[in-house]
Amino acid sequence: MGESLRKPNKAVRITVAAAIAFGAFTATTASATADSGSVAAPAPAASARAAAQEWGGGWNNYGDTAVREKASASSRKVGTLKRGKKIRCWVSACSGTHNGGTYRCSSSSPKETNWHLVRWNGKKAWVASRCMEWGRIA
Repeated sequence: MGESLRKPNKAVRITVAAAIAFGAFTATTASATADSGSVAAPAPAASARAAAQEWGGGWNNYGDTAVREKASASSRKVGTLKRGKKIRCWVSACSGTHNGGTYRCSSSSPKETNWHLVRWNGKKAWVASRCMEWGRIA
């Protein structure tokens, strides 16, 4: 994927696609010294573009998760997020959780009340926070 590794004390070149895949959201190419692990500073414009492409969201690693009209387990279900799928937060920062109705992620898990506001088919919806993983998604 555009990578070329050389003998120690030589530079390692990583393309943007490889950098994104390995979590280094930097300039078009980053140079690193193989033995020191140091990386060149990113170009500001490239960093801004990479940050603009990121968005806060959640991914479902556990099982089907209900997407609801309001932050309550008794609220109308507007959809289901299948295992392995991602969902975007309503705002890019994915700014924390909101206190809502009580739920359990499974019959043996503790009761929770935290919900995330998400975007579902272009509309606001709610997902039980503890039933998903949250962070930056592309």
